[in-house]
Amino acid sequence: MKRAAIGLFIAIILLPAIVLAQDPIKLSIPKIDLGLKLGANMAQLSGNSWDNGYKASFLGGIFTGFRAHKMGVQAELFFSQSNYSVQGHDFYDAYSQFYNNAKDSAKNGAFRVTYMNIPVLFQYKIVPLLWLQIGPQYSGVVSVKDADGLVKDAKSLFKSGSVSGVIGLELKLPLHINFGARYVIGFSDVNATNISGAWQEKQLQIHVGYTIL
Repeated sequence: MKRAAIGLFIAIILLPAIVLAQDPIKLSIPKIDLGLKLGANMAQLSGNSWDNGYKASFLGGIFTGFRAHKMGVQAELFFSQSNYSVQGHDFYDAYSQFYNNAKDSAKNGAFRVTYMNIPVLFQYKIVPLLWLQIGPQYSGVVSVKDADGLVKDAKSLFKSGSVSGVIGLELKLPLHINFGARYVIGFSDVNATNISGAWQEKQLQIHVGYTIL
């Protein structure tokens, strides 16, 4: 898994150079973008004792960037929430030292993690209006809510930051509106406990945006 993640990350970094070699950019005045986005984040956390189903929550923030001819770069800052649930006895057996009360060992629990995300995305126009977006993303944990009060310090379970790869498509429509869909795969193990076992984040995201500039 680590080798595949490293390979994907290298491909993301090299993609702009490969495209440029095939289709050099014509000289043109860059178009500057600045706007707002809002959407849904469907998250999954793979690993022992976690429910691997995708669960929906929200995302929202700002984006900025530039485009010239068929290529561009877009940077974003947005907040998202990911809902993860644990499977009763299985989670307790592995992480009992973090529990408040052994009586909760059979309970299924839920954690809501709020992230601040900073993706930097290379953009390439596939056809008029439709753009490919690909690049790395850094995510920092803002807060962790333990809905059922299972553990002593829910935030301590998760590493404070992680790196992911992003690939998606965005429709840039008239009237300053855009629609996008993305797949985000975590390169980092976000398990901050002293118990072995990797936790890998995955998200499916959809959003609508409005360009101010």
